[in-house]
Amino acid sequence: MTRIALLSTSDTDLLSARASGADYVWANPSRQVEGHQSMAEAIEASDLVIARVLGSPQDLCAGFDRIRSTGKPMIVLGGELTPNAELMETSTVPVGVAAEAHRYLVEGGPGNLTQLHAFASDTMLLTGEGFEPPHQVPTWGWLDRPEVAGDLPRVGVLFYRAHHTAGNEDFAHALADAIDATGEAVGLPVFSSSLRSAPDDLYAALGSLDALIVTVLAAGGSTPASASAGGDDEAWDVARMAALDVRQRPWRIGMSSAAMRATSQASSSPPAEADAGVEPPAASTVTISASSEPSAA
Repeated sequence: MTRIALLSTSDTDLLSARASGADYVWANPSRQVEGHQSMAEAIEASDLVIARVLGSPQDLCAGFDRIRSTGKPMIVLGGELTPNAELMETSTVPVGVAAEAHRYLVEGGPGNLTQLHAFASDTMLLTGEGFEPPHQVPTWGWLDRPEVAGDLPRVGVLFYRAHHTAGNEDFAHALADAIDATGEAVGLPVFSSSLRSAPDDLYAALGSLDALIVTVLAAGGSTPASASAGGDDEAWDVARMAALDVRQRPWRIGMSSAAMRATSQASSSPPAEADAGVEPPAASTVTISASSEPSAA
């Protein structure tokens, strides 16, 4: 069977690859020295390479030149929802193949990673396995929760769809459980792929809530740490958020961080601050450990 090296700065991609049952080896290039060591091992053990990274071609490390020198097929993709044409052009495969591979990863989840493996093997190495097109996953939705008796205030817990597709939902359920345990409100986890381009029905659903905990990045530029869930992180649509009348509704910004808690507490740099035009002054900012490293699942 074809062995594919999946190199991704999105830990949820790696979780899905492991759960897919397909013959993947994986590494996260953003893991500094450790990440580059495992990246080299993954490349050595593979027949072809698929990389999903943040940034531009200028940000690629020397390891990508070494992949090219091996002659192994290499697909290079951006880490956001929309394709990154510049990164795709650094691939050694036709752009159309890279674009289709991007679709599998954007939809995400073990099933799509299984089919990505078959697609790449069949298309690039002519293995004749056959494959299905990407399975479309809803851009947003509610998680199933136990029924809570009584007419209690509804508190939403908003998190990235990438965690949902990878099955990494425990932190969202834990927050909802803590809300339920107060006996004064009911927690309702809701996933979304993006707030920048969120559909009207998601905003309508958020507007029906009495309070909201947000674990996606609020505003400002993307960084590997804050964007590792695979979401579109550049900015919220502030005008649409304002229409929810957030200053009349309790909000809390809870950043979902791929860093372990001890690392975050020891760091001299705080998490990215929420945009003052979005977050009410009285709202506090907390950090939620939502690490999705493959070794943690």
